Amino acid sequence: LQGTDLRVAAESAVFGVWEARRGLFPLGGSAIRLPRQLPYALAMEILLACPAVSAQRALDIGLINRVVADGQALAGALELATTVAANAPISLKAILRAWRETEHLSDADAMPVQDTIGWEVFASEDAQEGPRAFAEKRTPNFTGR
Repeated sequence: LQGTDLRVAAESAVFGVWEARRGLFPLGGSAIRLPRQLPYALAMEILLACPAVSAQRALDIGLINRVVADGQALAGALELATTVAANAPISLKAILRAWRETEHLSDADAMPVQDTIGWEVFASEDAQEGPRAFAEKRTPNFTGR
């Protein structure tokens, strides 16, 4: 779960990291990712106390993006994916790249990396198409170039 960028869950879904309860270690990345994605105290509670986390609680603490009716998780995820896919692919890739290349850096060190990635986007055809389509009140035709 923590290795994904967007998360949709059914209202009856239950999340948890129960390895410590069983004398194990969460090798899937939870020990590293949860404290990066949630406030520290919430992450440590999930990792150390091993509670069951309801879908609503997961939404409230920012672990997931959306809660949908039972049986609608795939439809909800596809709806979110469709919304994302309507955006410029070059921009989406750059945003994800900027995060992944800078998550371990201070803001001062991350800004030049972000700026380099951002200027690559501004030099693209999509960066011309998006504002042009907005001005012409039409849907942009992004090409990923």
